[in-house]
Amino acid sequence: MGIVIKKPNFNVDQVTSVSYAAKRFGEIRKKAKQLPKFISENNKVDTVVLDYIEYEKMYVELESLRELAWEYKVMRRIQEADENPNQSTSLRDVMEEDEYKEYRSMNADEIPDDELFEED
Repeated sequence: MGIVIKKPNFNVDQVTSVSYAAKRFGEIRKKAKQLPKFISENNKVDTVVLDYIEYEKMYVELESLRELAWEYKVMRRIQEADENPNQSTSLRDVMEEDEYKEYRSMNADEIPDDELFEED
């Protein structure tokens, strides 16, 4: 069974029409410092105005979770390789499609030596 992710909850005071927001953007920005403001167009939330500090916290947390997910994936691949030492896997099969494309597009001559080698 997959993980169910709930959508954010907000109250009616946090929702503003796009026309009102266009006329009173300064007011919307000030209110967004306390709680995010949701801008609606055609009765659907279209945009969120959020305090930058809150955005930065969310961004850092998201990047941390992405890093953890990547580390977990690598750990599982290493574990699978350890459990099946006679089974070979191509690099293409190990990498995600976008990772493999990025790897193939790299030019080793353009990578500075200090990024290739670690110093003790």
